[in-house]
Amino acid sequence: MKKMRIKEITFSPREAKSLLPATLGWLEAGSKSDYNGSSVPHRPLTELERTTKLVQQLESVEHEYESIINRLPRDCSQIERMRTAGTANQPGDGGLYLIAPAEQHHPLMTQCFGEWTTVQRRQDGTVDFNRSWEEYAQGFGTPAGEFWIGNQALHHLTQDNCSRLRIVMQDIYDNTWFADYGSFRIDSRDGGFRLDLGGYSGNASDAFEYQNHMQFSAIDVDRDISNTHCAGNYEGGWWFSHCQHANLNGRYNLGLTWFDASRNEWIAVKSSHMMIARRPDCDANVTELPVLEPVAAATLLTTSGLGADASTPANGARSDRHEPSDGGRRPHGTTTVPTFALFGQHFVDSRVHVQQTANNG
Repeated sequence: MKKMRIKEITFSPREAKSLLPATLGWLEAGSKSDYNGSSVPHRPLTELERTTKLVQQLESVEHEYESIINRLPRDCSQIERMRTAGTANQPGDGGLYLIAPAEQHHPLMTQCFGEWTTVQRRQDGTVDFNRSWEEYAQGFGTPAGEFWIGNQALHHLTQDNCSRLRIVMQDIYDNTWFADYGSFRIDSRDGGFRLDLGGYSGNASDAFEYQNHMQFSAIDVDRDISNTHCAGNYEGGWWFSHCQHANLNGRYNLGLTWFDASRNEWIAVKSSHMMIARRPDCDANVTELPVLEPVAAATLLTTSGLGADASTPANGARSDRHEPSDGGRRPHGTTTVPTFALFGQHFVDSRVHVQQTANNG
């Protein structure tokens, strides 16, 4: 009988771990008959030892990776608190960061402006937003350019009902418009990534309220209440109702609109920037913050599969024309990419408690 050899392991750590009992039983069984009566050749103990050692190494990598994910900040609000408290070597003028929202099992890269986490950006039409419901769930684009963070990440970031939303828009006449919402939450996948928001303020009019409590629609999933397929007509995924009073994901130069009820006119949007931040009242208690040191970007970017798609453009250029005067800090010059090494050796293991009370001003 032809002998079999183990040449390559292509399982993930979790898969390899789940296969270990069956593998050990097969190796220890020696020459036995399978269900067809054929003979299974005996395997030497050294091969059993090698397999066991390999699985142990895979388990170690899995645990170390999970440890790193657990140490990453959950959003830009946490990064800003760490920076303000002096517990992290982070620049204070914004930039690209790896974050790990609660229950998110892989890191995400986004752009921070102070406490504000970028979740959407349109600026030049270079990224196609006419995508499937699943693509919108996972996210696409580049954080320093046109970008959608992903509905799954939006749910993880906002599920505790402690988020606020800021939308900054510029129209084709270079006027700047703002829409702030004091509460913002996206439901789970099972809930259709339903939109819940309130507490409007700004100069753009509360156009988003028209689509409040709607599930997310895309080119292949129609969950609006219109007789037409709004996502198909406007070529972009969004929370549509009888189609829209606000839509920032439509086809560029056609579908980016916001209805200004105070003037009874449509704003022809040229660029948009959606950001979320934690509400201050949700973080009034003692919060334990990790002490993290930024290192070279390559290792974890490669390991997490982010690669070049998540990096800054080669010339480091970006437009900051979308930012409100009272908003977060802007990057200047070439944007740096702080991130964290894979196996934990660059992490500072100590942790610090920051006292934040609602009555200390």
